[in-house]
Amino acid sequence: MFQELITWQHDLLDELIVNLKSHYQFVIFGENGITNLMNIKRNILIATPLKGDVPKNYFVTSLQLAAQKLSDIKLDWILLDGPAVQMARNQLAAYAIEKNFHELIFWDKDVVAQTDGQNTTVSAIMRLLSHDVDMVCGIYGTRSMDTHWHVQPLPGEQPGLDGLQKVKRCCIGFSKIKTSVFKKLIVDNPDRLAIMADPNHEPKVIPELFPMGIQGKNTAESRLSEVKAILGDQTLQDHTKLARIDRELGLTYDEKNLYAGEDYWFCDLVRASGFEVYLDTNLMMSHTGSANFPISTEELVKALNEPWRKDEIIAIKKKFAEAKSPAPK
Repeated sequence: MFQELITWQHDLLDELIVNLKSHYQFVIFGENGITNLMNIKRNILIATPLKGDVPKNYFVTSLQLAAQKLSDIKLDWILLDGPAVQMARNQLAAYAIEKNFHELIFWDKDVVAQTDGQNTTVSAIMRLLSHDVDMVCGIYGTRSMDTHWHVQPLPGEQPGLDGLQKVKRCCIGFSKIKTSVFKKLIVDNPDRLAIMADPNHEPKVIPELFPMGIQGKNTAESRLSEVKAILGDQTLQDHTKLARIDRELGLTYDEKNLYAGEDYWFCDLVRASGFEVYLDTNLMMSHTGSANFPISTEELVKALNEPWRKDEIIAIKKKFAEAKSPAPK
């Protein structure tokens, strides 16, 4: 069911052979060699929706994590190549449930932790592992000069001594979620179970826990929710229910629908099922991407307009013009 499913594993670091098209089991070393799997208390899946190649930072960080001495934790890696990110997250969550993982870490390959230019993603992942909450996220911004943080806070909420703060919505490209959350969401949202058809595999039921689309009063989903609420209102007479349902189905609200990404919509489902969404305010991640240099900034514009710069450009243009002029006969 998983397109180009990739897992990483190595038995001994000095004999590591990474083949991104093969399946390996990942073994973590403890104080006395390979961890006894019978003593594992937390089986955690690090899941990455993969588009393109694996960056160097991701590869290096994975090796560093493998060398950590985690006596009660077993880490496995899975990279899913092919589908759109929201479909990949749905498949990865289903895989975590199927393989009986206790928790899942979403680690998008373009999200890294940096301190003074150094890659500190290992420390960031270890910090994620330290939190015993149902869902916790690191924060990062958009990939632009005029950036903003991908988070919607809750009024009145402040971070605690551990840096955790309850939020309404947050990005999930660097997050840890207990699989018990996925299971509860499936029970609470049975209409989100769907068959995923793949010509190369047998059809399989995958819950859509990471929807991407529009939200608002004018959507079919909102109207259905309102109809259910009307039908369940025991204080209303049947003729009143029918009248309100008829009105709801024919009404167009002035409020426009809004687009929602899979991370924000997932947070909505999580909170609707009674869980809290936590942001670790100490995990301020970098969102990597490509850029054309020099980047236009006020300092750059000022530098380009300095008098000496103008004179230099004029002199360069004059030299080019002379070089192109025909030689005198």
